[in-house]
Amino acid sequence: MKNAFKILLVTQLLGCGDKTGVALRVERVNAIPAAPHMNYQLNEGEGSRDRLPKSIIFIIADGAGIGHYSLSYYANGAFAPARFEHVGLVATHPDGRGCGSTCKRVSDSASSGTALSAGRKTYNGAIGVDQDTVAVKTMLEMAEEYGMATGLVATSSITHATPASFAAHVYSRQEQEEIARQYAKQEIDVLLGGGRRFWSDALISEYERGGAQYIDAMNVSLDASRRLLGLFAEDGLPEASEGRTPTTTDMARLAISRLEADPEGYFVMIEESQVDWGGHSNDAEYIKAEMASLNELVDFTLDYQAEHPDVLVILTADHECGGVAVHDGNAGELDIRFNSFGHSANFVPVWASGPGAEAFDAFMDNTEIGKRLMHYVENR
Repeated sequence: MKNAFKILLVTQLLGCGDKTGVALRVERVNAIPAAPHMNYQLNEGEGSRDRLPKSIIFIIADGAGIGHYSLSYYANGAFAPARFEHVGLVATHPDGRGCGSTCKRVSDSASSGTALSAGRKTYNGAIGVDQDTVAVKTMLEMAEEYGMATGLVATSSITHATPASFAAHVYSRQEQEEIARQYAKQEIDVLLGGGRRFWSDALISEYERGGAQYIDAMNVSLDASRRLLGLFAEDGLPEASEGRTPTTTDMARLAISRLEADPEGYFVMIEESQVDWGGHSNDAEYIKAEMASLNELVDFTLDYQAEHPDVLVILTADHECGGVAVHDGNAGELDIRFNSFGHSANFVPVWASGPGAEAFDAFMDNTEIGKRLMHYVENR
């Protein structure tokens, strides 16, 4: 009997589950072999051929996965993404050169930004180039070729990986001074964000001589006939919780007001950059505030879309960051948990409203978003 009791006690301590079925004190190895994956494509028939957008507002909530949206849903009140008409799911892995079980599944903002901007897989760190560092055409560049007005907005530096992927071509995302130089040689109508330290005084002067206006605050007189460069911080803008000025919505409103006058339509990418930084910091309050900022941005753009039915509004993320999960805490609080300080390969949602939005009611590879939006630009 004593031996039986000892066996039962040891089993309970070392191997059994508690009342919830969760195993206790059992060492587990969670490295499992990977299987080959597919890059799922959108069907040709998905999306109306007769109803294409004249203009595109492309919002990227950097690092925002299902956990971040769950946090926002339970912590921020009214959930603006619920207003979108269509929703799908996106895989975000970088290029594996056709690998089966040995390639990476976790993307950075450069490779995923390039997938979204150009519909092409590439290596982590690459900005607007393929695996061989050859430049690939982006939807912003295509929009310029078709006479559309173009813009980039970010709460990071405007030369950071995601916005850079739409308008620059460098082998490494670290080349932010070179990215600024490439911006200055283009005809982008509006650039708004942070990153003043990556623009030399000489480069800004060159940009102004080329027909642009430079501002470092919103409350200045603007010349509607000139392209606009607004740099509002030395690096990234302040956090939303610190009273970011200008807000993401302030910059979006200014950008769209400048771009919408073009009779050929416009393309603008707006990045809510710092959701990702909250994930890297494992900081639930940081994420909550940035997702509240995203809520405000989504409400603004969908209100705008309701008044401009020829505009497509699409929202997605480049990847997930932090492995965010929502649990019950004490006294009705949320217990937000993280499984990483880095990015994950978790799927991210894509939301869309407006002409062509129904195409995104699907599971897809991130390159399919880039390809479909480029198709819309080309066939308006």
